[in-house]
Amino acid sequence: MPNRSDPYKIAIFGPGDVGCVVIREAARLPEFQIVGALVFQEKKDGVDIGTLAGIAELGVKATRDLGKFLAIPCDAVVHTALDAPFINTLEDFKKLLEAGKNVVTCHPYSYLPARSSEFAQTIKAAALKGQATFYGGGLNPDFITQRLAILLTGLSNDVQRIKIEEYFDCEDQTNTGNLQVIGLGSDPQKAQDENGSAIWYQKHFWFQMIEHIAYELGVKIDRIEATSKCAPAPEDIVRPAMTIKKGQTGIVSYESIGYVNDKPFISILIGWYQSPIMKPAHVKSETEWILTIEGRPSSRTVLDLKASFASDAKHVEGEPMPPGYHAFGVTLLQSVPMVVEAKPGFKAPDVPPVHWKKDQRVNVASCYTEQ
Repeated sequence: MPNRSDPYKIAIFGPGDVGCVVIREAARLPEFQIVGALVFQEKKDGVDIGTLAGIAELGVKATRDLGKFLAIPCDAVVHTALDAPFINTLEDFKKLLEAGKNVVTCHPYSYLPARSSEFAQTIKAAALKGQATFYGGGLNPDFITQRLAILLTGLSNDVQRIKIEEYFDCEDQTNTGNLQVIGLGSDPQKAQDENGSAIWYQKHFWFQMIEHIAYELGVKIDRIEATSKCAPAPEDIVRPAMTIKKGQTGIVSYESIGYVNDKPFISILIGWYQSPIMKPAHVKSETEWILTIEGRPSSRTVLDLKASFASDAKHVEGEPMPPGYHAFGVTLLQSVPMVVEAKPGFKAPDVPPVHWKKDQRVNVASCYTEQ
């Protein structure tokens, strides 16, 4: 691709915590320009986008009017709005793509075989109509599961087990509703509601990533099981977003396990906890990923995210969000040029071409794509 001299123009669909990270990082760099934002709260309508993100004004106002938003000339829309069982996210994607907007979403719609035929056909038809590209990226999906975990299998033969663990300290979070949805502050004796949003996220998001990893490795998953665990706080935990009383849930984890021949093969565990006193003993940092691969030989990779390893700073200068959210926004922003330059249609994550496979003669130097 030839080099480009003008900035990539970006509009944000739902600038919450992660979307505002994208705004702040884009505003720092000459290669990006924020040109619009769609908001959902009346108090944010007409507010300068820089003000929404806590930085200097950018001279562009946010809007609640979808029609006006779709009329904004831009290279890509970064979609960071809430996804939930009660939201028709597919309809939003359809409207954006049909309007000719390249879409980078933070949600794991990155492996269409794990989605319904309706979802897959709608995305591909809308992208074709608008001559636009759709991409699901971020930390997880994309970076941790589809790129890093698969890359690390390249150190082993005869892979027997892949375990991905993510741990996140929520003490600096400001969205009380999100913390309650995942189960923090709840009664530990009560099982998570099978019809609730937290279990929906687990099955709707992480199951797909297990299926994608298995495809790339040439392994057939027999079934995927979902489990959750929680533990009570030993004392009251008082934080800006919520107060957790002694005995209420201070840590909750959700694990999705893909089985091969009735043995666990791939698992993804996401653990959220409130304050350092609830951090699991084997976890060293506030935000940490642990990737363990049993094979010939075995490996364990620990990825820590910090504001700095040269100081005790908790936040990067000028960035109020913790490093996990910060990195999440960065991965989305860095996806924009690739998505803009890609051909119209569905764009899957670029999996490393060299890694372990059940049979190295199959799909050599290639990965999942959609025609």
